[in-house]
Amino acid sequence: MENKPKPTGTKEWTSINANIARGCEHNCRYCYAKHMALRFKRIKTADDWLNMELKHDCVPKHYSNKNGTIMFPTTHDITPSILDKSIVFLDKILKPGNKVLIVSKPHLECIASLCGKLKDYKEQILFRFTIGSYSNNVLKFWEPGAPNFQERYTSLMLAYSKGYKTSVSCEPLLDIHAVKLFNLLKPYATDSIWLGALNKHKQRVNKDGWGTVEYKFLKKAMKAKHPDSVRYYYKILKDEPLIRWKDSFKKILEIESLTEIGMDV
Repeated sequence: MENKPKPTGTKEWTSINANIARGCEHNCRYCYAKHMALRFKRIKTADDWLNMELKHDCVPKHYSNKNGTIMFPTTHDITPSILDKSIVFLDKILKPGNKVLIVSKPHLECIASLCGKLKDYKEQILFRFTIGSYSNNVLKFWEPGAPNFQERYTSLMLAYSKGYKTSVSCEPLLDIHAVKLFNLLKPYATDSIWLGALNKHKQRVNKDGWGTVEYKFLKKAMKAKHPDSVRYYYKILKDEPLIRWKDSFKKILEIESLTEIGMDV
């Protein structure tokens, strides 16, 4: 029997991805979508990625009911500049009864609007907010255009207070303070909190012109994924009902990986 590849990345969550834009204002240093756009010459320079553009006819006239959860977005984020189109698009894909995983480094303005405009679809929506550290300095270095920790944390609390299902992705984990971060987030997560590593930084992170300061941030992220650190997180958190381990950490912990796409949504 042929061995199928194990699901990794977004495929651990869902098999159906949806996006309405090219580029992203958050300009994360480790962004796989930016790396792929450069590799396949869809953009000329990394700076071009900041020019966020809506795709032509990004909102379909009709959207069918899919077999599985739809993850939106995956190659950009929901920022104020595309918030209105994001709401129209989400309304289109939720109306037929689809379940949607909304993944974001959240702007409070956007989450407040989404919670209000999409309240009729509340039971079909799971928010998953990316928060890889509670240090604003760490977040600012790795995700220079994204909101700080307080804004993301407040967004999580808001969605929770409005009765939405909530979860957090601490992937990539950007420093070793996973246990404290988990405990900060835990009261406002109803579904899950994921821990995972900074992956493929040698290929994806441009280190041109880096000095001592920049390499200190990289050292923090490397220490966060060191097997000793991961085993420590596991020792402390393994019995927490909300905890989930991304494939990068499952390999270190020798936990069996998923066999089917989207099993851990």
